[in-house]
Amino acid sequence: RPTPHFVADAGAGCACAPASAMAMPRAPGSEDTPDLSQLDSIDAAVVLGKIKTRHEHDAIYTRCGSVLIAINPYKRLGVYEEAQLSQYKASLALEREPPHVFAVASSAHRAMISDGRNQAIIVSGESGAGKTESATYMLLYLRFVSNTSPELEQRIYGAAPLTEAFGCAKTVRNDNSSRFGKFIALNFDQSARIQGASLQTYLLEKSRVTHVGNGERSYHIFYCLLRGASPALQKQLRLQSTDPKSYKYLSSGESGEPGGSRTDKELFAEVATALSAQALSVLQIEQLWMCLAGVLHLGAVAFDQSKPDAAAVVPGSAASISACEAVLGLQQGILHKALCKRKIKAGREFVEQDLSFASATDNRDALAKAIYSKLFDRLIAQINTALAAGGQLSGDGRIIGIVDIFGFEIFEKNSLEQLCINFANEKLQALFTKTVFAETIRAYKEDGIDAADITYADNAELIATFEAPNTGLLAQLTEECLVPKGTDEGFCEKVLAAYPKSSVLTRIKGASAREGFGINHFAGPVNYSTKAWLDKNKDPLNGDLVVLMQFSDNALLQELFSVQEDPAAGKKFKSTKFRGVIETFRSQLTELVAVLEASDLHFVRCFKPNDAKAADSCRDDVISRQLHTSGVLDALRVARSGYPDRLPLTEFVSTFAALAGLKALPEIEARKTPKERALALLDVLGIPKDKFKAGKERLFFAGGVLDALKTRRVEAMALVAGRLQAGARGIVARAAARRMRKHREDALGRLVAASQADDLDVLRKGIFEAKAARVHLYPAGKAGVEAA
Repeated sequence: RPTPHFVADAGAGCACAPASAMAMPRAPGSEDTPDLSQLDSIDAAVVLGKIKTRHEHDAIYTRCGSVLIAINPYKRLGVYEEAQLSQYKASLALEREPPHVFAVASSAHRAMISDGRNQAIIVSGESGAGKTESATYMLLYLRFVSNTSPELEQRIYGAAPLTEAFGCAKTVRNDNSSRFGKFIALNFDQSARIQGASLQTYLLEKSRVTHVGNGERSYHIFYCLLRGASPALQKQLRLQSTDPKSYKYLSSGESGEPGGSRTDKELFAEVATALSAQALSVLQIEQLWMCLAGVLHLGAVAFDQSKPDAAAVVPGSAASISACEAVLGLQQGILHKALCKRKIKAGREFVEQDLSFASATDNRDALAKAIYSKLFDRLIAQINTALAAGGQLSGDGRIIGIVDIFGFEIFEKNSLEQLCINFANEKLQALFTKTVFAETIRAYKEDGIDAADITYADNAELIATFEAPNTGLLAQLTEECLVPKGTDEGFCEKVLAAYPKSSVLTRIKGASAREGFGINHFAGPVNYSTKAWLDKNKDPLNGDLVVLMQFSDNALLQELFSVQEDPAAGKKFKSTKFRGVIETFRSQLTELVAVLEASDLHFVRCFKPNDAKAADSCRDDVISRQLHTSGVLDALRVARSGYPDRLPLTEFVSTFAALAGLKALPEIEARKTPKERALALLDVLGIPKDKFKAGKERLFFAGGVLDALKTRRVEAMALVAGRLQAGARGIVARAAARRMRKHREDALGRLVAASQADDLDVLRKGIFEAKAARVHLYPAGKAGVEAA
């Protein structure tokens, strides 16, 4: 099985290397504890010191109650080999094993089997903290323990180069940053075998296709195409240069390799193999390369700045226009007109209207972004078709999902893309708060247990600021897009006017109320510029260009821009209600949260040890920032002072009564109420009274107590299973011995009969059969054989 090694977003991909060439964790010392909730003090400075000490010894995983903290080492570690996979698979007590992402995946897998409920693992953290790699290793473990078929294994593993090449890019914080969110769901049948998978993606950063910041790159696939395509393919795609600086959409960013252990050329080879594995034909793959080349050629189309009100393509762009038309399968000479003019309806007729220089530029960029984003969605659909593996999830099946969503982002200039990304992180933070804190406190109150000492910070006010039906930020952005003369400035003023004294939404010092606003996120304050938000939310594309793409000779491009049909009616479907980019994203996010809330949740918090992406470097301010903004310290406090695990009284007795022994059971069962029976069982099991609280309907346990009880139960079951197996093997062995004894006796009888006859051939046959039956190996038989 493929076992990549932890590079944690430190480069494009993660090549394999012998374990001997990698760093291995060293024991942090006899006083070290892998669980922060077991520390003598949970002061922030003590917690920081513990994490630093473990990082120095390459112990990158630390427990914080039920949450796993994963520190990005920015180097290879030999802790993801088959030995570790087997270790966590075979373990009877995961809480006794060193903390690891394999342990989280194993816990989810076992809970799915034992409880019959869907499981979800939420991987969160800042950009560059190692979320994607953590998710990759957990998928690796789940495939390892779930008897995945070789065909499905290859489909799952083979999809990774595509999502990386088409969805990841180098940023100032991360050499291999995922510029989209994803939810990967593995579908399991009743025997806990993976029968299929699905991939849901969220909010691809389309603006990166046409605008790249300093020190960053566009999507990997463009550089892979330039550096990996054969000369023949480059000629076919009309690509005159392999230098990214020769292409307008790539020229403003960094043009070198992405960093890490894999080059663009190597990734291109992996992508080419993966495309073939996804059941795309040779012609479809060729058309895909043409679509990508068309985007690059579009970027080279420039407009005459001396004609601001009537856009015209400059003569120097004639070759780029021609190349773009050729690779996109368009009729020669038609693209120029579609980029510079648009048709509008005047009465019963359509008339052409010149576009301004700015509108034509936006028109060109909108087409480039539309081609790329639709191509990305088409690839995801193709991947899901392959991952379905021939069937839908059965009604009694279960899923384990892994959320790997964009990390919180704070840049020098933040726009609508960052707002969406940070809003998604706020929703996941709210879910974390609800799961770890709010539901625990509510359960305390319902069962009459004092919860006055437990406090926590939540982001409910911020979520309300975003989602309030009429006055919320998202609702006002949608409303402003519907206003005939809505503007970015008007939207900004309305938002600030709606929340004049908000602790969440603030004015930017030194800036006009028409230019932007600040938001105090859980991870820190962020200032947003609202320039071009309405256009970004509307995501406009000239209808003439859409029609042009629909009549392309490139079948793949034609498919991308085809009108969707209502599958129920078999007719073209067109909604009259405006749904902007942010409203679509919000709906997707709501659906994701609903799936997560219906599942048992597991949390992995990924931390960066520094902002320089350097190995063996751990900065106090960077770790401290993430400790305070991730909710880890609050979770640690609840794990220490509260009772995070709970179980209904009757379920506790039925689950753990066997541990009491046969002698104690009658006395426990004689108690009148479920609570009395549960308390009696706890006493027999030796659970200290300060380690649990008994409510009206449930028992609440201090951290680790319930896991320890489950381990005792598993060990007891293993002991019984061993005895049952020994008994069963004894029965089978004795039956085999009886059959063997009878066979020998029958062979000896035939030998004795043959000895008394005069037929030598019969005697030889009798001797042969007797020896074959091992008659001569026991005394009585040996004498008979020798006599014969």
